[in-house]
Amino acid sequence: MSTSSPEHSPEALEQLKKNLVYGYRILARYGIGLGLLAHLTARLPGAQTFWSYKWGDSFEDVTVEGLRECDFQGNVLSGDGTVNASLKIEGMLYAARPDINAITHHHADNCLALGAIGQVLQPFERSAARLYEDMVLLQDYDNAHIDPVMAKAFVDALGQRHAVMMQHHGIMVCGRNVQEAVVVTKEVEISAGVQLKAMAAGALRLLPHAEAIRAREHKKTERSYMGVWNYEVGKVNQATPDLFN
Repeated sequence: MSTSSPEHSPEALEQLKKNLVYGYRILARYGIGLGLLAHLTARLPGAQTFWSYKWGDSFEDVTVEGLRECDFQGNVLSGDGTVNASLKIEGMLYAARPDINAITHHHADNCLALGAIGQVLQPFERSAARLYEDMVLLQDYDNAHIDPVMAKAFVDALGQRHAVMMQHHGIMVCGRNVQEAVVVTKEVEISAGVQLKAMAAGALRLLPHAEAIRAREHKKTERSYMGVWNYEVGKVNQATPDLFN
């Protein structure tokens, strides 16, 4: 990896890895990534490699020492162990989208249930509007990491959006950085649960289009997502004060 720019400096890499560990721990606080079937990966801007955690770990247990650098085919470049084979699809997304620097994927209850009934998150309130017109439903998803045709269909389905709801297979969220991807992932899982409750009670009443757009653009600001991130980092530090010692 090049270290010719500040974005690719050793200090930037160390901060990326620290943010990843925080991200895993934050998502675990909300029941996301417990077990072996969730992803959170990230790269430095423009890098041709990305970082993940070793296969066999769970989000709540990941440390800096457990992170592994991978190429876009999911091969571990240094250190022992392997990573989830399905991370190849994330390598494809990084290759196709220079603007994406962090990706999550999980099968937590609310998003899994919403996808199972063929729905995406709707703008029924401001927080739920954060992915308004920015999430697509993918009905036919199977082994995109080993089937080139399905892989292309996945990348094409995402297009320039930032989230894919996979019917029967959870959700994938893409962000400009770890902080954004993690906050959006956590907030969408919460909003999906509220949407399911509202749909069980009656017809959803959605925000007007213009208001939903304004809410989405506000939620995309650094001030918005970093406020949530900083709060969550504080909670992780309280629970595990020796996390980086």
